[in-house]
Amino acid sequence: MRSLRQTTPALAWPSLRDARGRLLGLPFVLATGVPGILFGWQASVAGLIVAGVASFVVFVPMTALALNRGAPLSEDATLPPLTARCYVVLLVLWTAAAWLGAALTGTQS
Repeated sequence: MRSLRQTTPALAWPSLRDARGRLLGLPFVLATGVPGILFGWQASVAGLIVAGVASFVVFVPMTALALNRGAPLSEDATLPPLTARCYVVLLVLWTAAAWLGAALTGTQS
């Protein structure tokens, strides 16, 4: 008898090979948590908020446009695959935003 995960692909966890696994968010969490050691944990949380807002407002839409060669995504189109280069760029931008947010908040207290 087949399990529910085998019959419904949307419920199955994708593998790490295609850059959509469960552990791919771990570097983003670590990049946000490390400034807490230098600037304090309140500054680290502020950096997380700044990086989260910047990610969803700027980084992810710009990445989607870049992956789709500058054309907007239509409603019925499939999402372009996240390449390793785009993942690294998103991680660098996230880290910079988190550290900048933490540094600006940490210097004010």
